[in-house]
Amino acid sequence: MSDESPADRFKSVLAGASRALAHEREIEVNWTADAPSAVGGNFRVPMPGRSLPRAAAMEARGFADSFALKTRHHNEALHNRHAPIEPLARACYDAVEAVRYEALGANAYAGVRDNLDAAMTVRMGADPITRATSVDEVPVQQALALLLRERLTGQPVPAAARVGVDMLRGWISDKAAADFDALAHSLDDQKAFQ
Repeated sequence: MSDESPADRFKSVLAGASRALAHEREIEVNWTADAPSAVGGNFRVPMPGRSLPRAAAMEARGFADSFALKTRHHNEALHNRHAPIEPLARACYDAVEAVRYEALGANAYAGVRDNLDAAMTVRMGADPITRATSVDEVPVQQALALLLRERLTGQPVPAAARVGVDMLRGWISDKAAADFDALAHSLDDQKAFQ
């Protein structure tokens, strides 16, 4: 008889799913009460609680799926080689790349899409875009990322961020609408996407 708890079994299954999605055998998943993070093949995701409520389990899966997609589809050396130096440009560049590799998973797997949405809901809870009341309070990189996510996956901007995104929607569309269309055609090629 096993002494393994439901949370331990969930963590084991989550690690297996992350390894499969990342195409990487050395992925480890651990629980954290801090911000989710990934260092190499060590993913730290939110502990869903002993009773494994569905929403909390999906959040943990969403963070693990994002980390696995990054492991599989993101080349850090290539990313850094072409990264802009100016801080806002770099923040936009980083945000757009995260949209790219998450869109690959969201478009390929409905379950991954749902999990990523659950993680997005958690991230939106702490994002300044949800509290923006004027254009100058909207983080451009987040508005850009959410609009690109909308274009690449067909998923609407989360309700909590809609007001903030809409403040910059026209300005971003004027500057980047044609680029969004081109990016959609190079989603699976990081270098071309850059």
